[in-house]
Amino acid sequence: MNMTIRGATLAAGLLLAAACAGDGVTGARPKAGQGMLAVKLTDAPVPFDSIREVNVFVVRIDARRAHTDSAEVDDSLEVEHHEAEGEHDGEHADSTRWVTIATPNQAFNLLALQNGVTAFLGASPVDTGHFKAVRLVIDPAQSNIVLKDGTVLSATSTPPVEFERRGRHGLFVELKDTLDVDE
Repeated sequence: MNMTIRGATLAAGLLLAAACAGDGVTGARPKAGQGMLAVKLTDAPVPFDSIREVNVFVVRIDARRAHTDSAEVDDSLEVEHHEAEGEHDGEHADSTRWVTIATPNQAFNLLALQNGVTAFLGASPVDTGHFKAVRLVIDPAQSNIVLKDGTVLSATSTPPVEFERRGRHGLFVELKDTLDVDE
């Protein structure tokens, strides 16, 4: 049995919400010309009887104002990650740059996030404007699947869980509409 996880088959969704006021949960307050962007994670039901958990380690969630597609979702992933580590102010006028919204750095069991159940991933002040693309950055080395019998399958187990790519990578989250952030 060889399991492959692809961004499209994860069936996980991000719920993005633009709020008008500061977020009491994070303590972050937007500056003039900024609004708050919050992220939650949920999952669609999975038809696997033998799976107890699907744990995906979410490193961070990024958004950008320029349109993108799944082929561009890993562009500049590491470069922008290092820049984002020291800068979380959401101020990026360049529409081609990814803006980090949340950095949960933890695993989430997608099967526990069904039927309206969500996990709050974080919120961040960002410049007002229209966001057209979002990516969920995961770490396959810290992700796994737990079978009902307790067997843990990971990238290094036998049999392994094979992710689309090795190392951290972004999963493209297709937005139906532009995400508008107001002051």
